[in-house]
Amino acid sequence: MTRVLVFAAVLLGTCLYAFRRGGAPERWVAALLLLAATASALLPHVRGYTYVHVEWQRVAVDSALLAGLVAVSLTADRFWPLYLTAFHALTVATHGVRAYDPAVLPIVYTRVAAWLAYPGLLLLAIGVIRHRRRLRAGGREFDWTFQRRGAADETRACDARGAGLRDP
Repeated sequence: MTRVLVFAAVLLGTCLYAFRRGGAPERWVAALLLLAATASALLPHVRGYTYVHVEWQRVAVDSALLAGLVAVSLTADRFWPLYLTAFHALTVATHGVRAYDPAVLPIVYTRVAAWLAYPGLLLLAIGVIRHRRRLRAGGREFDWTFQRRGAADETRACDARGAGLRDP
């Protein structure tokens, strides 16, 4: 029970930090992590049975989180979501390994699935720290890749008008 409380405290602290100091991708990932943790907490927990067999409801929650993380990774103008998504893909893969080979010890299945969440929280915190550094340095910070493309198109149009060319 202590491990669960420690993880809940670390998750809540990291997500609150992301909500207060992060950009849009950091806030989206924090919301996804909190939503997945809440959904997992609402699943039935039977002492001595949880993680003994593949729990398809947990697989569904982890797969939904993976889909959300992939969406953020593909659209965010950051690299850290890719790494967090990779760590979470390993968590989803542990469900697949357990489904494929039931001889995997339940303690291994439990620990791998649980401990892979900590590097993801660390990556979220690092993402927020780096976001804050870029803002303090005075650089222009784009949250999403489509914003960067839009800014590049705007710059080209301004350069063309300044050179006496017609708008492309």
